[in-house]
Amino acid sequence: MIGLLFGFEGRIGRGLFWLVQVALVVLVWMYGLHVDPLLARWFPYSVFEGLTVALILAAPLIWIQVAIAIKRYHDRDKSGFWSLLLLLPVFGWAWLLIECGLLPAARESAPTARQTAP
Repeated sequence: MIGLLFGFEGRIGRGLFWLVQVALVVLVWMYGLHVDPLLARWFPYSVFEGLTVALILAAPLIWIQVAIAIKRYHDRDKSGFWSLLLLLPVFGWAWLLIECGLLPAARESAPTARQTAP
């Protein structure tokens, strides 16, 4: 499980991708509902400190999102660098959902003569 969520090697299918995405959406929603107001009360006059703590607390969620995106791009036979599109707020997120969430895995390479010979 740790390798699935935090590692960058391997491939995952669309079903597992969506399962992790739903869990991340729920966690981000709960984070915004409970943690952000709490940080606003703890750091009422320091935006920098509040944002720093918020980023530190959100870092595992960001890491998991990037790891899952990289694995899904590997399944699509693309480089993990495509996950950098997550840095583009609207276009990148839409591209990720279409590319990783809707399109099937890349086809296996055509069999070579050695693989087809009896």
